Amino acid sequence: MTLTLIVNDDPLLRAGLQMIIESADRLSARGTGGAQAVAEARHCRPDVVLLDIQMRSTDGFNVLKALLDLPDPPRVAVLSTPAADSFVVAALRMGAAGCLLKDTGPDELVASVRTLAVGNIVLSGLAGSQLLSELSEDAQSSTAVEDARQLTASLSEREHEVLAMVSEGLSNADISRRLLMGVGTVKDYVSGIFGKLGVVNRVQAAVIADRARQPHCMRPRTERAAS
Repeated sequence: MTLTLIVNDDPLLRAGLQMIIESADRLSARGTGGAQAVAEARHCRPDVVLLDIQMRSTDGFNVLKALLDLPDPPRVAVLSTPAADSFVVAALRMGAAGCLLKDTGPDELVASVRTLAVGNIVLSGLAGSQLLSELSEDAQSSTAVEDARQLTASLSEREHEVLAMVSEGLSNADISRRLLMGVGTVKDYVSGIFGKLGVVNRVQAAVIADRARQPHCMRPRTERAAS
């Protein structure tokens, strides 16, 4: 049974999300306000947390950090609105496993919880492309590109293959089928890649992979002609 903790200060929203999640097989849910979130997570040890990053009574970023600092942290996805992309980008950089819009439909909500529970990221709807674009906005920076190339240079050939598939959005199970290896082995590769790149989730790894693939900065035409 996969347990989801819904962290939001609106009891009606919590109740609605909980009802949807619990309507699915092998999923359970419970809700709490922001001030009680960390204590509740320690008590019930959820697999997934859906965290409102913009609560009035509590700093959502402090809650996120405290959840990620737990000895066996849950997979935390941010609940947000399309207008709050900058908040979600900051949460992803801190280690959140993705984002869900508050008006996500029932089927997508259930599928997202299952996706998070098996260790993959979730970027809901239009927010996904917007957020990845913002995370990669400095990809053309020569410094960012060079840093990314130095990080990926430490990867083995197989790790490069796995990272490319992570960047495509493939799950560990999908990578396992494509590379004909066990899911556990893929998970070990992904963990090793995260360690070498200094990242904590697949979004951050994908951004570094994208930067490393950027073409070399072009030199001015006059300099090229003289060389």
